[in-house]
Amino acid sequence: MKGCVSKKLVWLCLAMMLTWALASVAGAQMMPKLADGYPKRAITLINIDDPGTRDGIYARMMQTALKGISPVPILVSDEPVATGGTWMKVDELTRRPGALEGYYPFIVTTFGVVTDLLIEPRTREINAKLTDMKMVLTTEQLCYIFLQKKKAPWGKKFDDFIKYGKAHPGELKYVSFEVGSGHDICMEWILSKYGIKVKKIPQGTLQEAASAVGAGEADFTMSGADVAITNYQAGRVDVGLVLADFVPPPYDKDPDIISAKQLGLPSFAGTIMGWGVNAAVPQSHIDWLYKAMYAASQTPNFKKRWEGMIPGDVVKAQTGPESDKENKMILDAMEQPIRDIGLHIDQAKKK
Repeated sequence: MKGCVSKKLVWLCLAMMLTWALASVAGAQMMPKLADGYPKRAITLINIDDPGTRDGIYARMMQTALKGISPVPILVSDEPVATGGTWMKVDELTRRPGALEGYYPFIVTTFGVVTDLLIEPRTREINAKLTDMKMVLTTEQLCYIFLQKKKAPWGKKFDDFIKYGKAHPGELKYVSFEVGSGHDICMEWILSKYGIKVKKIPQGTLQEAASAVGAGEADFTMSGADVAITNYQAGRVDVGLVLADFVPPPYDKDPDIISAKQLGLPSFAGTIMGWGVNAAVPQSHIDWLYKAMYAASQTPNFKKRWEGMIPGDVVKAQTGPESDKENKMILDAMEQPIRDIGLHIDQAKKK
């Protein structure tokens, strides 16, 4: 899935990475190699997007945090592809020398990547399956956030939005980020769950959708953490719901904002950031990568990601098996809702 961040946040993140790179790595413990010699050469972190995107920044932060932990150099390779491209990369890596040994871990944004299996025809063309990939770990979640226009007729509470939407079928204007994006699937899932019918108006970017809501031209959208905070702090929109187990700062200061857990929804819908490898990689190599990357995620500099750099970026530390289990939950939970809204890969095939 493609990610977008504001230029201000890009420069902030790049400046922080430079500071971290210059900082001492004293105290970091070097990971020993395995009995089979792994890793014998540099490990390349694959960012399936452009360098300055959210994923590109994430890759470089992990690269920096692994200094002093990995006994071999850590490189970053930016390999942008179209939507659904993570599965193309999983397939391509079956033929790249060293990939099946664990030398090319790639970024996985789990909710979007998993739901690509249900909506992207190209995944069917290469016979992609969830079991083709094994997660190494996840580190965090950039929450999806429900934005609504100021002075909405239902007020600021999400419960009242649900009641209003059910009482006024087809009246509310929903601006989505594209059709079939992770944000759109999440919002459609919620609308379907509560039986709310709306007028849907797709937009090309998250910011375009947020701007339409901020201008009062639309009623609501589902946004990403980085776009949501800039519009919220500018006073252009209200926030009603944060798709997480708790409401993070600065939204926690507003008693009208609730979490997915408070609403009774699972929190797996969002930009959950982690790392995966092809399923053919030996488990011992995956375990080594987990230990190294988990240690990197616990360094003080990496933890600064969760200290207000992007409000709504919350810790979600999971092992590979835990992440694989959650991915299966996402696949099972989203199958029917995606069919209900007409976006399922089988429905597209019939058309």
